[in-house]
Amino acid sequence: MKFAIVFAAVLAVSSAQVFNARPFSSSFKAQPTYSPPRAVAASAPRSSNSDQNANIVKLENDINPDGSFSYAFETDNGIAANAQGTPRDFGGNPPVVPVVIQGAYSFYSPEGEPISISYVADENGYQPQGSAIPTPPPVPPQIARALEYLAKNVRN
Repeated sequence: MKFAIVFAAVLAVSSAQVFNARPFSSSFKAQPTYSPPRAVAASAPRSSNSDQNANIVKLENDINPDGSFSYAFETDNGIAANAQGTPRDFGGNPPVVPVVIQGAYSFYSPEGEPISISYVADENGYQPQGSAIPTPPPVPPQIARALEYLAKNVRN
């Protein structure tokens, strides 16, 4: 979780510095479409082994007048990210118009394993998906039986 916060902060600062030259794109997309970053192969060549020496090899940024946006970037050390956001009008007084975002990012772990996370951030919160996200262990059978017994036999 800390990594995601730090990653988002670094992305915001770098995009503010890089994208100042072109604040609005001339292309208008009514409904941006989601496209996750391409899969990173385990044996993919990395031309930069250091995060300090990484170079941006692809950079796209579109900000539309209706509040929708999209961005994508890739670096030569295997880091990639993209996201698309669209305002969603929930009505109300005053009107509630949050931005719904779909995106993904990928990078290499310190062990050299490719990590890919996709996410949706909407009225239900941040919802990441990926094999690197920990999952809880299964409930032991004895505990499951005890919970069933309590549900059937204990009265409030």
